[in-house]
Amino acid sequence: MKPDSQEPADLLNLLRQQLILAQVRIMELEDERDGLTPRLAELTQLLAAAQTLADRKLDEAAHLEKVLTDTRAHSEHLQALQLQTARELVTALAARAEAEAGIARRQADADRLSAELLALKSSPSWRWTAWLRKLGGKQA
Repeated sequence: MKPDSQEPADLLNLLRQQLILAQVRIMELEDERDGLTPRLAELTQLLAAAQTLADRKLDEAAHLEKVLTDTRAHSEHLQALQLQTARELVTALAARAEAEAGIARRQADADRLSAELLALKSSPSWRWTAWLRKLGGKQA
């Protein structure tokens, strides 16, 4: 077998063509890289801004959680105060009812005594003894 002299030349041309195509592809990829670099910088800025916003929202969420916890504790305290106030109000109303009942009893006693006094002063014996009370210095 005799080596073909054209074969290495053809291989060399083929290799040159592939090298040219590879260089063209490298240039195309560099162009794409150059076009994507600003977009990558923009996306990096957007990502940083999103991270900052997420951090701020996490801080706000933590603050709101604390506010919610404090508000719940305050609400429970107010409910306890309301319950205590209701109990004291029931006690005060019972004391008031008892005081009003005592006042009503005393008023009934006063009315009864006034009626007895009026009946006494209207009696004939009171009128007949008026002169004795005047002598003793008592006014009728």
